[in-house]
Amino acid sequence: MRRQTAGTAEVLKGESCRARLDPFELPARVTYRGAARAGTAYHVAIIGQDSVMIRRETNAGVPLYVTVPLSAYSGVLLTVHDAAHGPSVELTLRHPNNDLDVPLFEADDTDDVIADWQAWSRTLARPLLIRNSDGEIREPRQRLGGLTVKPPAARRANRFFAERRPRFLCERRIG
Repeated sequence: MRRQTAGTAEVLKGESCRARLDPFELPARVTYRGAARAGTAYHVAIIGQDSVMIRRETNAGVPLYVTVPLSAYSGVLLTVHDAAHGPSVELTLRHPNNDLDVPLFEADDTDDVIADWQAWSRTLARPLLIRNSDGEIREPRQRLGGLTVKPPAARRANRFFAERRPRFLCERRIG
């Protein structure tokens, strides 16, 4: 029997080569810089099957642990930043309280980001979210509760003959 260990990655802004967390190996551990009252501080988040545990440093240097259920998160947010050297992509586990957001993936290239975005959404059972260029956060598809809303499909497979007259009316002769 193999020992289970958490996958670990550091997500630090400003680096060109960033680690990628695997959505299929939970629990996953990520270290990132978060905003604090006295500048920036390192936070550690452990993403599990049903909750996220965030470790923060307080002003006194005592660690503060916050456990947030995954159901409290809004979804997996995709943000594309346009920069002078090219676009950069960021995936974030989005919470209504911005202090509880957890970065999942950051990269300068956009290769396979859609696959990672959908994989995180399926693994964590959270909806897909996208940030528009004007900063608005929305879902890429319409939903009604937990169901994705699509345009209605035709009830009959053969709609070609719907506008035509029935066969028995075409065969009638004038008496």
